[in-house]
Amino acid sequence: MYRLCLTALLAAALAAPAVHAAPFYANKQLAHPLIASSQDSGLDIVFIKDADGVNAYYCACTSGAQSTAPNMLDRFGTAEIRSVFYASLDRNSDPEHQTLLVLLRAGGKPGLRAYRYHDSSGTYRRLADLQPALDRIANAAGPVNAARVKAALAELAPLDYSVARGKSGNPDFDAIDHTAGTVIGYYTLDGQRAAAGSKQAAIYKKVFKQQGPRFLTASYTLYSDSGAGELPNYRLWQLTWETAPQEFDGKAHGPSVIYSLAWDDNAVIERGQYAAGKRSGMWVRSGMHEGISKGAYVNGLRDGPWHYEGPRYSEDGVYRNGKREGRWTVTNDAAEDEATGFDTYADGQLNGPQERTMGGKLLTRGSYVNGSRHGPWITGEGSGAYANDVRDGPWTLSYKDGDVATTLHATFVQGKKHGAVTAYYASGAPRLRDRYNMDVLDGERIRYAAHGAVLYKATYRNGQLDGRGQAFDDTGQVLRLDTHWVMGKKQGLDSRFYANGKPERLAEIERGQLVVHLREYAQDGQLINEIRRCFFTEYDRERNDVCDYHRMFFANGKPQYDYVFQFGERQEGRSWYANGKVQDELLVDRAADTSVWNTYFESGQLKCTEPRKGHGRRTVNGQQILSYGSANRDGDSICYHPNGQVASIRSYRNRLAVDCGKQFDDTGKQTAPGPEGCPPKKKPHFIFGE
Repeated sequence: MYRLCLTALLAAALAAPAVHAAPFYANKQLAHPLIASSQDSGLDIVFIKDADGVNAYYCACTSGAQSTAPNMLDRFGTAEIRSVFYASLDRNSDPEHQTLLVLLRAGGKPGLRAYRYHDSSGTYRRLADLQPALDRIANAAGPVNAARVKAALAELAPLDYSVARGKSGNPDFDAIDHTAGTVIGYYTLDGQRAAAGSKQAAIYKKVFKQQGPRFLTASYTLYSDSGAGELPNYRLWQLTWETAPQEFDGKAHGPSVIYSLAWDDNAVIERGQYAAGKRSGMWVRSGMHEGISKGAYVNGLRDGPWHYEGPRYSEDGVYRNGKREGRWTVTNDAAEDEATGFDTYADGQLNGPQERTMGGKLLTRGSYVNGSRHGPWITGEGSGAYANDVRDGPWTLSYKDGDVATTLHATFVQGKKHGAVTAYYASGAPRLRDRYNMDVLDGERIRYAAHGAVLYKATYRNGQLDGRGQAFDDTGQVLRLDTHWVMGKKQGLDSRFYANGKPERLAEIERGQLVVHLREYAQDGQLINEIRRCFFTEYDRERNDVCDYHRMFFANGKPQYDYVFQFGERQEGRSWYANGKVQDELLVDRAADTSVWNTYFESGQLKCTEPRKGHGRRTVNGQQILSYGSANRDGDSICYHPNGQVASIRSYRNRLAVDCGKQFDDTGKQTAPGPEGCPPKKKPHFIFGE
């Protein structure tokens, strides 16, 4: 009895639905109704009255087994949460990309806070840069509600507050309230004036304060400079002092910083000074997407020592009046090793020696003249000379011929191989001999085995195979392929041979495409397939097909298929089973203008016989011919069971059936038609209009 009760209890427990743990806020006092599956993140947002005041959390609190631990959204102290709502601050009004706003009341006064959810991190971020505007809205006269807040936010100049702005270290810049200031103009990407809100408005500018003739100016843009394309909303791009801020190029004068426009980064990436609208003194650029560059400007041009650095390279050298001069040292990381070397410049162009080494091994060495490689060079591909950046003269190159690594010797004229070209094995033995005419194969090509035997030889004319092409086995003694070519197309005999030297396939080809005579053999030399084809014209259209005969043989030499063809139509012949018995046959009596089509069982017993009379007519190559492949059935068509008993019989006259025929089982008993006889003929369908 006890065992039965226990079993029942276990079964009931397994059948019952799973009981999930209660959410973390169960039995706690809520400061605002639960926001389940919020529209921006899909998470639940909970305001709880904790011991230290009102705290807000977010998590997947109500999703059962997928629930997550709560994250702190914000602390509100003794505030009263009045409402939670969303506002669209971006140009894109997608509900999943809106701003979460909390309207509260603390110390008898209204307050506002804003948050933005970030998909990439799965977290909410408070919009600190928007807070000054929220404070102004909350402190304004009159009631504060969601409608009024949304209307006031809509009056702000467009700006993406969701990406935190980096600090510049300049107190004037870092103290700016970007929700304030005066908009002085919108501009296109090329600096032309544009209407606010127009598709052409890519940049706008604000001024915040004035010191003498200078104005503290911010520029905002819709477009990233790091490949991210158009941004969801305008982002801060540059802060500087300008003497003509109303112009796109505002005549900057004084300190300036530039901010990253990467999708998720608005950190300061560049800082320096302007003088009369031109960069002056030391400038530094550094960011996780931008690498590092550092050096001085004079009158807007780079001048003096400069350093560049990226994830896998660095460069150091000198500018004069904005152009590179002299030797620049270069470091490139490649896998675990480091390639080092130098470039030489004159007036901003590569001019003079260049070199790269890795682990003490020389990689490249040569010289530039006016930006082009010129004279002797060693490269990763080989060594030789350049003239105006193209190979010119003798070169030794690394070359892979198929899967064989070789050393290639060639002469180049204006960057193109010309004359004899030879590739060698590592042993020094020749692998390949070619001849080129200005980079086009023209002449004999020979490929050798490592022991010197010829593996392949052919002739090219103007880049096309022309003449005989032959391939041999690894010994060079047995011919494996033998093909005749005419300007890139096969013409004549195309042969393939077994390793024992006997033919595998002999094909005579016309017009580079049609095999007009094909013979295929077994390894012992036995012919197993022979067919003749040809081109011909019928119904004013040229085609190709079997035109003479098609013969096949079993491996033991016995015939398998032997039919005469006439321009694609089978005329007469036989096929056989492997045991030598006839499988089918088409027999023609031209004198009587009759034919018969017979098929047989593998035992030799006749299967079906179909008498035919007359012939068809065709016009081929302009001549009328007779064809017995399309004669009309005429007489009694009879089929038999394997035991020799008649299986069916039906009579034809001039291809038309004269009766419904009879069918019999293998004992000779008639099975169709029944006693009622042949069914009535079907009446033809009447087609309206005929």
